[in-house]
Amino acid sequence: MTESKTKNKLSLRTRALVEAAVMIALATVLGYVRLYRFPAGGSVDFAMVPILLYCLRWGPKWSLGCCFVNGVLQFFLGGGIAISWQSMLLDYVVAYTLVFLCGFAAGKKLGWLWGTILGGFGRWVSLTLSGGLLWYMYMPEEFLGIPMVNPWVYSILLNGLLIVVVTVVNLIVLGVFQAAPPLRKSLMARQN
Repeated sequence: MTESKTKNKLSLRTRALVEAAVMIALATVLGYVRLYRFPAGGSVDFAMVPILLYCLRWGPKWSLGCCFVNGVLQFFLGGGIAISWQSMLLDYVVAYTLVFLCGFAAGKKLGWLWGTILGGFGRWVSLTLSGGLLWYMYMPEEFLGIPMVNPWVYSILLNGLLIVVVTVVNLIVLGVFQAAPPLRKSLMARQN
């Protein structure tokens, strides 16, 4: 490998790591500005927007590490609640790590749309598993006027509602970025 190719590769790697650190820091700060907090857990905020932008810029390879670190920090710095180490993993580490799936849409037509939905879906799967396996004992007798007899149905509905609202908020913000050419060019351009 020539010296210029080695420098370019090192420069790209450094840029990816610095951008990941900045986006994680921004996500952490935005996580404190909640639009709504659900009574049963979870909140609507803008914390995922920087992470989704990173995923759309750098693809799945770099996004995996960024999303993993974000998940760990969301638990420790975001006031995470867990009933066991398993719930800590499924509700935070795995759930936020699965947002890296958004990176598979990087550079694709309407990638910001499909990537956001894919990242939200990954997070929903992990949260639903956690709810059905670990949080079932806190299931109310009724949810949204529907009698609850199965913890899996409750987990699917509760986490589905949370993820749909969060995903819609993320799509609105990313749609604004996509519609404004200067923002689209600087924030959403594929980097690798």
